[in-house]
Amino acid sequence: MSVLEKDLLNPTLAEVLTAFRLDKMYTRGKGSLLYDEEGTAYLDFISQYGAIPFGYNPENIWEALEAVRSSALPSLVQPSMPVEALRLAGKLAEITPGDLRYCTFCQSGTEAVEAAIKLVRSAAGKEIIISAQNSFHGKTLGALSATGKSSYQRPFRAPAPGFLKVPFNDLPALERVMEQHRGQVAAFIVEPVQGEGGIIPAQPGYLAAAGEICRRYEAFLIVDEIQTGLGRTGRMFACQHEGVEPDVLLLAKALGGGLVPMGACISSPRVWNEDFGHLHSSTFANNNLTCAVGVAVLERLLANNQELVRQVADKGDYLIKRLHSLARRFPQVIKEVRGLGLMLGVEFYGLQNAGSYNMSFICEAGGFTGLLAGFLLNVYNIRLAPFLNESMTLRLEPTLTITYEEIDYLLQALEDLCTILEHQDYAKLYRFLLDDCSRPDQIRDYRPFFRGIKPSTLREGEQISNRFAFILHYPGPEDMVCGNPSFEQFSREELYRLMEWQASLPEPSVCCHMPAIRSRQGHVIEGWLIGVPYGGREIMNKPRHEVLRSLTQAVDIARELGAQVVGLGALTSVVSRGGRDLQNKGVAITSGNSLTVVIALEALYKGAIEMKIDIQKARAAVVGATGSIGRACALLLSEEACNIVLLGNSKARLTSQRRLKGLAGDILTRANRKRKDGVNKGMCCWLSQVIAGMEKLKSPWTLPVLDQLQSSEEIGWDIMEEICRGLNIEPPLVVATDIDRVLLDCDLVVAASNSSDYLIYPRHLKTGAVVCDVARPADVSPEVIAQRDDVLILEGGLVQLPEPVSFGPNLGYDDGVTLACLSETILLAMEGDQRDHSIGAHLPMETLDYMRTLAAKHGFCLSGLKMGSQEIDSQEIANICERAACRVGKEERPWPNQKAVP
Repeated sequence: MSVLEKDLLNPTLAEVLTAFRLDKMYTRGKGSLLYDEEGTAYLDFISQYGAIPFGYNPENIWEALEAVRSSALPSLVQPSMPVEALRLAGKLAEITPGDLRYCTFCQSGTEAVEAAIKLVRSAAGKEIIISAQNSFHGKTLGALSATGKSSYQRPFRAPAPGFLKVPFNDLPALERVMEQHRGQVAAFIVEPVQGEGGIIPAQPGYLAAAGEICRRYEAFLIVDEIQTGLGRTGRMFACQHEGVEPDVLLLAKALGGGLVPMGACISSPRVWNEDFGHLHSSTFANNNLTCAVGVAVLERLLANNQELVRQVADKGDYLIKRLHSLARRFPQVIKEVRGLGLMLGVEFYGLQNAGSYNMSFICEAGGFTGLLAGFLLNVYNIRLAPFLNESMTLRLEPTLTITYEEIDYLLQALEDLCTILEHQDYAKLYRFLLDDCSRPDQIRDYRPFFRGIKPSTLREGEQISNRFAFILHYPGPEDMVCGNPSFEQFSREELYRLMEWQASLPEPSVCCHMPAIRSRQGHVIEGWLIGVPYGGREIMNKPRHEVLRSLTQAVDIARELGAQVVGLGALTSVVSRGGRDLQNKGVAITSGNSLTVVIALEALYKGAIEMKIDIQKARAAVVGATGSIGRACALLLSEEACNIVLLGNSKARLTSQRRLKGLAGDILTRANRKRKDGVNKGMCCWLSQVIAGMEKLKSPWTLPVLDQLQSSEEIGWDIMEEICRGLNIEPPLVVATDIDRVLLDCDLVVAASNSSDYLIYPRHLKTGAVVCDVARPADVSPEVIAQRDDVLILEGGLVQLPEPVSFGPNLGYDDGVTLACLSETILLAMEGDQRDHSIGAHLPMETLDYMRTLAAKHGFCLSGLKMGSQEIDSQEIANICERAACRVGKEERPWPNQKAVP
């Protein structure tokens, strides 16, 4: 077979099917089984939404088609009297409830709805069609206007005029609308069981009472049995469960026997009118071939006193009882089981607070049943389809000829699925996406690791004062595990593959709602974490416009939720040019970088003190000094240290060196200004010392340099080089792009690059060094912590909040601890500050001071020092310091020749 392009029919749908591994190509079907190209069999529990009543390729339908062929019966003979069309119309008139008689045949359910709308409007001389919210009646314009889901309508400028919606199963609401529009309503169209709405049956008595209301207000009742009709619910027509006799009844799907497209609008004499009869027609309606199939369908359903229909009722009772039993066993998993006959729905509880950011995200994004359908298809070979309207419900709609053995097989798979969900072993649901389709032999219980959302408790009279949102993503694989404890089962490479998979579904979605956080000042705010499904590699390597589109959508979501300030997590600020590309969208934007810098340096200094390092004498380094955070860290570090290496990107060596020299000039200029104000620490101290040295030297070259230092605030790289050459001293600032060459001599390191991969390995670090890794994803490889017990690696940018709140998995941190970039967003909301902050590559030092002030005001501070995601105490640091001291002085450095981890 030649290779077929999968996106030629509907590329949008093809992307979704491919993403959830639902893009099988079935080459053969028999009964309830479908077979793919390799001959693998799949149990079909969709039956094309009820359009495959007797399974695939049923003999009786093929016999009817063969009879048409062998008799040479002409198919299209309008406007004559098609024999098979008349025969089918006669049979329908005999078996449909009440006085339904006149058939308008068509090719689909949506055409049947269109015909019904025209029919009742022309008969009643009125315009308004009432339908139920959450309903589904088709996707041509009139049917779409009656469909009770606005998301289907907006792009197509629907609904058309003359359509109103009422809540389903709400009789008073129906009567109110009838009264408000008395004399204007043509009809009420309703499904006995809302199919796409999530298998919602009409409540007992609803259809009959709705029909009575329609009669009182002289409106027609249209019963849409496109999905429920012809035996699906255990009666020939679902409205027969209550003895309802509609004015118009609509059929399709099963009427085509699973082989031909066909629909019918069947009306009573009181609705039929000459305007409709003269003006409504279709080239392919009333054709003998499809109508012969329709006749065969009815003959099969009517055979042996409707034996098959009665079997459907029995099988439906069996299946729903077993499902109710399953729901009782898993009361925290299954929310509701509902439906009639072999049209059932299993609704699951939402997982917005499931201890897994991935599950929260995918539920909010409407992909939950897509994930379940992909899991069941690839692991259990059971074919289900996600709902269009209801994203937490599985639809069970098998062929009418399904066997009890096949039902039992489905039930066992659902039991395994419920066990996975109950035990929160969500990794099992994702493994098929990594091409591991083995059935779960051991489902682990991750409930002991569950961390729910813990908000501040609102006191009497307290109100939410402001709202925030924070956009985040998984920078690296370790972050994915922090947000999903069961993902510990995946290897690092598998986690990278999952992040790559997520990036194929680029729509952002809420993954956590924090209903209340209290400031020390008493201000209470609420907020949302909005995820964009990119890993660090994807967010940096995908086309920038594509990532920005996703970030813009996330900002739009935040604004619609009522957020006044939106923060940018991890690499979202980098790809949006420090937030500049997201400004002026109706909300304040902050990169969160200012507080990140402040807290990172506090952690570094505290670590240095614990490790007995004199900051003024230490050699320090800033990895990623050309970035927004790295640059600000270097400026702030220069207030305490006067021997700093500025490290840039080795892949852009010349550009990095130019930018780093500019940063060095900014550091010197700022230090010179502060020196004049009397500051004598860090780089200010170095300047004071070299000025004193030049004054003593009294060399001709010193006079213009001293004059510039005194009269001008601008000091460039060239001035520093001139001073160092003249005094024959080492420069206080070094620019470099080669970590291997310079980092081994540094006592203090701030890691703040934008790299999506690790940069610092065991071989890079000096014995006794302190590293504050503020990069997201991390710059320091986990091998450093595993192999180097003589260095202190601190996770930078962690803040202690005033109360022990938790954002669900809380990004892997203890309650009350979170990232500084998120904390800056929270602080601005608490302060009610709706201005943009921390925007662009150059963070103003005044903003750093402002954030430090806000943090103190609202009770935010540096959390305990963290190493390897675990809090580390003074004794543990003292042990590291002691081990380092034992190695200092050895002639051979232990790490410089160690092979780098790829």
